[in-house]
Amino acid sequence: MLKRWGFDYHEKKFILTILKLSSSDSQSQQKIRQSILVQMPNDYYYLCLFFVATKSFRDNKNDLTGVWPQNVMSAPRGESLQNIRRTIRQIFNILDKNKWQKLYGSIGVANFFNLEVCFWQAFKNNRQAKLISYAIRSKRDVLALKLNGIYCGDLIYDTYLRFRVQPTVDITDPYLVSIITQCLNAQAAFRKQLNKNKYDVFLSSYSSYIQHGIPVREAIRADISVFTSGNLSQYFKKLSSDDYLHAASHWNYKNQFNTLTNHEAKREAAKLQLEGRFNGQIDSATQYMKSSAYASTNYEMPINIDAVVFLHDFFDSPHCYRDMLFEDFWEWANFTLNIIDLMQLNIAVKPHPNQLPESIEVVNKLKNMYPNIVWLDPKISNMTIFKSGIKCGISVYGTILHELAYNGIPALAAGDHPHISFNIATTPLNIEDYRNCLINFKSLKTSENIKNEVLDFYYMHNLYEKEDLQIDFKNMNLRTLEQNNSIALTKFIEIYKQEESKI
Repeated sequence: MLKRWGFDYHEKKFILTILKLSSSDSQSQQKIRQSILVQMPNDYYYLCLFFVATKSFRDNKNDLTGVWPQNVMSAPRGESLQNIRRTIRQIFNILDKNKWQKLYGSIGVANFFNLEVCFWQAFKNNRQAKLISYAIRSKRDVLALKLNGIYCGDLIYDTYLRFRVQPTVDITDPYLVSIITQCLNAQAAFRKQLNKNKYDVFLSSYSSYIQHGIPVREAIRADISVFTSGNLSQYFKKLSSDDYLHAASHWNYKNQFNTLTNHEAKREAAKLQLEGRFNGQIDSATQYMKSSAYASTNYEMPINIDAVVFLHDFFDSPHCYRDMLFEDFWEWANFTLNIIDLMQLNIAVKPHPNQLPESIEVVNKLKNMYPNIVWLDPKISNMTIFKSGIKCGISVYGTILHELAYNGIPALAAGDHPHISFNIATTPLNIEDYRNCLINFKSLKTSENIKNEVLDFYYMHNLYEKEDLQIDFKNMNLRTLEQNNSIALTKFIEIYKQEESKI
């Protein structure tokens, strides 16, 4: 355990090498001075990524300010001895912060602050949070919450799911008050820092959950240029008051593709990668998967199955896109499975193959609630499912939507999704519309030119250049770096030195 807060060989090498590199190029051409905020996730990939980003547009003598984002205290289900556990976690957080301040200090971060406030401010925020909670009558009320002029409902909701480790929100749970309090604390701490100092740029890993989303939205409110790096389509996306989610801005994909030239060449490039995925390869869009959902397995498809529901991990942030029909994945799954059960539809359910252990527990609960429904093994190959002759696939917004469509199978969504501008999936306008589509799933159709639609989407989402920081990240291929293994730091030094030698 103590190794967690010490520095191993790779970390020591990184600190010494980066300090040496920074010293050697201090006489380089000076760039425009900018004051930059850098979030400090305890993640080796982001440490390296933010080093490259800050080097690209700052004066080497310019101090950077680091934001320590860990302000949410988790409270897993059935937890006992909460005060003792809370104290232990607080101690761990302090030790983590001290270590990562040194690591980020090596890339030039000289000043630091966190998202905590003094005892009196926290006490007042807790009182305010209780008053807010008294007015909450439904989960929709949680999603609609605005605090001090900033929309926070989606952040509060998703943070509750992740850190309470529950598939849906209990509006009577005191932990919800704790999350609202932490949201108010983060606002107060960030605004206090912005009142003391002026910043030009803020680099953040994500914009979901309150520890990421509140600083991002407060920075946008203060007219700071905000960049996040939380999607697999681009290393950095610039956010705005109209687009404050780290997911790629997908709603104009079709119009953007139509303005491009050489459509067939672009489709061929997309086809090569997408069909590689169907052959079991992990492409850039599915790097988060531990193994391919199309890897060959011995699991067979039951007979007489007409459609499949593809479940999500119940603890992913469900509100990573602009809207969804249901409050969360639990509400969507329950509604969907209840309809299947009541109407005796020949629709099977496949759990997510890459879900957290806690999500597996939720699936087991659903299995007990709906014993008459056919449950597929999560490891069954999607290609086996496709070849079985199913007539529809259902997901809220997953990549499975365009994978189904490319294979000529109609797809049914339940909210905003990356394919929304294409005729790839049926996207109901409301829950009643979704219910009708689900019951009448056999009447859903794919478009005549569906393969081109999917390839156009794939190109725009995964191959089209949309970097908002003009850095040649592709040559460095930083996504090969492991997030939780310090050997990534040694690999990064080798990559960075190779790129430096080309200049």
